[in-house]
Amino acid sequence: MTEPDFPALKERFRSYALSFADTPENVPQAIRLKIDHTFDVCSITDWIADREGGVFRGRGRTLALLGALFHDVSRFRQYREFRTFRDADSFDHGEISAEIFLGDFPLEELSPPETGLVAAAIRHHNKRVLPANLPEEVQPFAKLLRDADKLSIIRIIDEYLATPEEYQEAAVRIGMEETPGFTRELAQTAIDGGQIAHGAMRNLNDFKISIFAWAQDLNFPAAASYLLEHRLYETLRTFLPDDTLMDRLLEVSLARLRNKRNERS
Repeated sequence: MTEPDFPALKERFRSYALSFADTPENVPQAIRLKIDHTFDVCSITDWIADREGGVFRGRGRTLALLGALFHDVSRFRQYREFRTFRDADSFDHGEISAEIFLGDFPLEELSPPETGLVAAAIRHHNKRVLPANLPEEVQPFAKLLRDADKLSIIRIIDEYLATPEEYQEAAVRIGMEETPGFTRELAQTAIDGGQIAHGAMRNLNDFKISIFAWAQDLNFPAAASYLLEHRLYETLRTFLPDDTLMDRLLEVSLARLRNKRNERS
């Protein structure tokens, strides 16, 4: 079976995304951000797949990259129609991205089972947990996409927070206001190994804290290695208040990443 022309697909994806701009000369920052995020997820997917091997060798790498390329393809429609990236205020972007992939990007190079596998990985990449009945052959691809997506989001948040306010894209905050302080109970939840629901957050600092909670939700040792090598959590910590609880949050999160990284040993 032939391989899809991935560079050509990336350009086709870019053209599709830019079609949601008002004019070629007036492309919203939010659309550019999601194009960059998509290609970043592709790069991180490739990085993890290369180190994990196994099912991600050969054809498996191709399927993983296709999931990465189309996982957020609905974001452009979402932003144009709702001016947000918050699913609760618009639609489930995983579900709609899978529909767009199946309907607008048919790939004759893929067999029907391969197409279904990629669509399933896309559909489930944003769910809070993977369903227990997810087919066994889909699980590693869904898990890899979830890891790569999280790592890219952390990079984006770090870059966003380092950007002068007048150049910041508000959609990155997914509805969170930048007010002082943080919710200590949420920080303790993350330290204790729990996940944080969006509805429990009251400001941008709480959202940052919820990202630290992802340390115990990674699937692959290589994903933990990526976070550690790029010091993404250390950077995020610099944008949180000067508080010993925040120091503890960073310490515990890094320890979890090191433990995950060492699972391959």
